[in-house]
Amino acid sequence: MLKRTLAPIAILFTALAIGAGFIGNVGAQESDATPAAESYFASHPAHIHSGTCEALGDVVFPLNDVVSTDLAVSTYATPADSMNATPPPALASTPVINTGQSTTVEAALDDILAAEHAINVHLSADNIDVYIACGNITGPASDGVVTVEMMEIDRSGYVGRASLTDNGDGTTTVTVDLVYSAVATPAT
Repeated sequence: MLKRTLAPIAILFTALAIGAGFIGNVGAQESDATPAAESYFASHPAHIHSGTCEALGDVVFPLNDVVSTDLAVSTYATPADSMNATPPPALASTPVINTGQSTTVEAALDDILAAEHAINVHLSADNIDVYIACGNITGPASDGVVTVEMMEIDRSGYVGRASLTDNGDGTTTVTVDLVYSAVATPAT
């Protein structure tokens, strides 16, 4: 009698184990289909625009992309996590540093400061219409350097600084550094 009772229970547990394995494999396949976060954090196009962050004009000078220096941490995030202000647990307290390679533009710093200009950073080349950080370029220069505070846009989580250094030869070197942090702006 005990064998008759145990047989259906054993079949039930076997079916549950097979079903759990199947469901686990489906979940793994779905997560593999999710776009890699590395492409999201790896490269952010940046430009100097005419105008201000509140009213960006045309691109005046393209800048080198702002690139993540910590892809190991960024692999836990997706674009939806950031743009919906729902950070993944791995980024809740760990910032992702994004550093721009210096770009030399063909204009003296005083010429850039003579009109309204802003530095704008985009989500990616594929999402160029999505802005993540912007800073108005204002003076005066201190020892030939202007520092620009890069403010996040639409709770993107990106903040940072840009520096513009007059080279004394009619060119200016621009560097943009951003930090992605889930705690940049608390959700309201």
